[in-house]
Amino acid sequence: MKKALLALLVISLMVIGLSACQSAPEGPQIEVSGVWGRPSPMKAGNGATYFLIENKGSEDDRLINATSSVSDVVELHDMTMDDGVMKMFHVEEGYVIPAGGSVELKPGGKHVMFIGLHEKLEVGQVITVELEFEKSGKMIVEAEIREE
Repeated sequence: MKKALLALLVISLMVIGLSACQSAPEGPQIEVSGVWGRPSPMKAGNGATYFLIENKGSEDDRLINATSSVSDVVELHDMTMDDGVMKMFHVEEGYVIPAGGSVELKPGGKHVMFIGLHEKLEVGQVITVELEFEKSGKMIVEAEIREE
């Protein structure tokens, strides 16, 4: 009986020790959710997509690029107000996604911009966007085009 209890105690301590060693995953752990885009008024116009990027890992990461077949030019953009005038600009360095944090791309702020669309984006359409992260590599997401 003593040997059985001792064996149970040793096994219990080993399990507790192993579970204590399993901490948060190393490096960035990127999740992208809520991907959507707005319809475009014309074929040769521009379009944008928006989404939430969460980093559940232990290191910062950075969204550095995006591509899509809907246009030849795809850029990471941001918008600001300057003396009552809204200005949009290309964010060449990308967006840092802090460890344990998130970055939201939304209308009036950060977004992925499609310049010179090959075809009009229409409500109900789903487009594919490839996101490239500095550490996590490439990820493909689908964006539903909708009014919002």
